[in-house]
Formats: sequence, C-alpha cells, structure tokens
Amino acid sequence: MSRPVALAQHYCAPVRFLSSEGKAKSGSSTNKSPGGNEEMSQEIVLTPGQKVVAGTRLTVWAAMAAAASVCAYYIGKELLPTKMSPNSVFDKSFSLIREYDEVKNRLGTPLKAYGRDHGGNREGRRNFIEHTQYTDQEDGTNRTRVRYNLEGKFGMAFVFAEVSSDMPSGEFVYILVQDKRNGHVITVVDNRSAIAASRMAGGSKEGMDAFSKLLGGGKS
Repeated sequence: MSRPVALAQHYCAPVRFLSSEGKAKSGSSTNKSPGGNEEMSQEIVLTPGQKVVAGTRLTVWAAMAAAASVCAYYIGKELLPTKMSPNSVFDKSFSLIREYDEVKNRLGTPLKAYGRDHGGNREGRRNFIEHTQYTDQEDGTNRTRVRYNLEGKFGMAFVFAEVSSDMPSGEFVYILVQDKRNGHVITVVDNRSAIAASRMAGGSKEGMDAFSKLLGGGKS
C-alpha cells in the first residue's frame, strides 16, 4: 500500500466513527422523546378508578360545604334572632306576662317559663319551643305561633302567643295564658279584632275611622 492511501485511511477513520457515534446519540435522543411524551400522558390522563376517586372527593367536599352553610345559617338564626323567630317571641311575650297582675295573682311569683318539658328538665330557652310558622290566608302576612309552659308558686299554665310580619317588633297578634288546672284563659294581649277591622277597612286611616264610627253607633 502506498503512503498517500495509508494517510487517507488514517485520517478518515475517526470521521466515520464520529459520524456513527453522532447517529447513535441522535437515535438515542429520538427514542427518549416518545418515552417522555408517554410519561407525560400517564400523568395527565386518569384511569377510570382515579376518576371515581376524584369524583367522590369532590362530592364529599361539596356536601361538607353545604352542611357548613346550613349550620352557619341556623347558628346565626339562634344567636341573632329576628322578631319572627320562636325564641324572640318566647322572650318578648314572657316579658309582658311576668308583669301582668292577673297572671301573677293566679299562678304566684316568681314566674318561670320554659319550652317542652322533657322529664322535668326545665331549663328555659334551651328547651325546644313548640312553634308553627305559616302564611295567613286572609292578609298574606307571615306568622309565628308559639306555645310554652309557665309555672308559678300556685300553679302551672300554657302560654299561646303569635306575631305577624306586618306588625312592629314587640307587638303581638295575641298572648293567652291558660291555667292547666281548670282551663281558665287569661287574655294578656288580643289584637285579632283590630287586625280584622284594619283588613276590612282596607288598611287606610279613613277606613279605620269609618269602621270605628260604625261600631260606635255613628258617634263622632
């Protein structure tokens, strides 16, 4: 072999080696690319089982959030009662009853008021106050009606009280006290006739004046 041919082979061989090595590296990088995409797709796409777990967690979280909202509503209603709440009707009606002489004379003092009697456990407003909330069919107002127990030194009674959304706070449709011994009813407040008269008069002052004159025999 001549010297020029030997030199050519000597210098060209590394070039071929580097070229083949470059192809190998290129092939290696090309093979990694699909592998990388596969791993990425496995992280994004959920299996059916994983979807069920994720959906269950979302449902549980939504249910917990709804339950928390309901609890917050009722806690706020108890801590910040409106004039239509049973506890508010209980408190304000008892405030009037405890100052009413006929009730004090019949039942004796001091007077105690409490809700439904559970085995003699009388702890005032912490017991359940029996109540009904409804819409009056005659005038369309919202009403709250309560019943609770009243006790004095001489006897016990039921209290029946009702408020209307159309009346100012502190006013009642009626407050009645019924003696448990004989059924005798003491009327503390009764505005039912006045409410009926106002409804018949159309709620206007002129109508109320005319209605009052009619009841009074036309006297001015």
